[in-house]
Amino acid sequence: MVEDQYFAEEKKQVKKSIGNFKCGGCGANMAYDPNTSKLICKYCGYTQNIQSDAFVMERDFSELTAHKFGREDKVKTVTCTNCGATEILHNKEIAFLCPFCDSPLVVNQSEIDSVKPDSLIPFMFDGKKAKEYCIKWIKSRWFAARAFKKELKLKKPNGVYYPIWTFDSHTMTNYKGRLGKTYTTTHTDSKGHVHTTTHVRWFNVEGMRKNFFDDIIINASNFVSDRTIAKLMPYPQTLYTVYSNEYLAGFLANHYTIDPFSAFKTAEDRMRETIKQEIMRSYHADKLDYLNMNIVHNKKSFKSMFVPIYLTGAKYKEKIYRQYINGATGKIFGKYPTSVFKILLVVLAALGIIAIIAFLAYTG
Repeated sequence: MVEDQYFAEEKKQVKKSIGNFKCGGCGANMAYDPNTSKLICKYCGYTQNIQSDAFVMERDFSELTAHKFGREDKVKTVTCTNCGATEILHNKEIAFLCPFCDSPLVVNQSEIDSVKPDSLIPFMFDGKKAKEYCIKWIKSRWFAARAFKKELKLKKPNGVYYPIWTFDSHTMTNYKGRLGKTYTTTHTDSKGHVHTTTHVRWFNVEGMRKNFFDDIIINASNFVSDRTIAKLMPYPQTLYTVYSNEYLAGFLANHYTIDPFSAFKTAEDRMRETIKQEIMRSYHADKLDYLNMNIVHNKKSFKSMFVPIYLTGAKYKEKIYRQYINGATGKIFGKYPTSVFKILLVVLAALGIIAIIAFLAYTG
């Protein structure tokens, strides 16, 4: 590629080194095989073990003070160790495939800008199995259009290591507020009709509560929506592995685009909601007037992680319906065209049941 054809000199291009996954048998580049958890050569079948480490450490927030989180999207050039081609990458790109020889290329961890990834969950099955899972899932969707399922042509799944932040925190919360608990009373009028009235018994509360939050997962990029990430959960903690370039060989991976401080604000909102609900439950309250909470974080820590996601999709009537597959558990979330007839059938059935209940109540 001619670099200056696409980027001006002031972009500060910097050459980055690339992880080397040379085959010990034939010299070709190897890729990570999820079925064996090894590096494998697709040409001669040679395999190589990956030195995995499950002792994943949390990182203290003090590490983040040395980093600057701006929006500048610098570029870098990388050279394929297999064919020698030079490719332009943006800072957010970490793992990719050479467009000339399809060799897996992974930027070395030591040369990743800003906060470096420290852990990941490896892919636990290959793209072929992901496609089988997705086809089975789509065909099991009762509301999916029949023609869509019959003519289903799913695209080859792309495996992507997707960035997330995880946060831990020991919190101490001083709170003060006014909560309520509903109760009912009944009375019979002069005609013998029974009436039920709902009341709220309000009371003041004040106290302190301690909580420990472990691995609150926050989306670290805008490429996949928060809702999709939530639907693909959980990602088992038992599969956490210390980051290693070898797991990314042959897959795509992008660095985070949402900085850790912004992500922690989202995590803190979730903590606040959890603490609020726990306070209300402790008083058996179901109504809230107000609740002031002062939350102090102790031993606050984080991890910069990658989780495995397969992305695929199918075209139907000029529209693409995308599916996302958890590359560790096989859990799937996606969209598909629905059958208007089936939806109408369910609505009519529900209306029929309501009508029967109303009739029985009236005649009873």
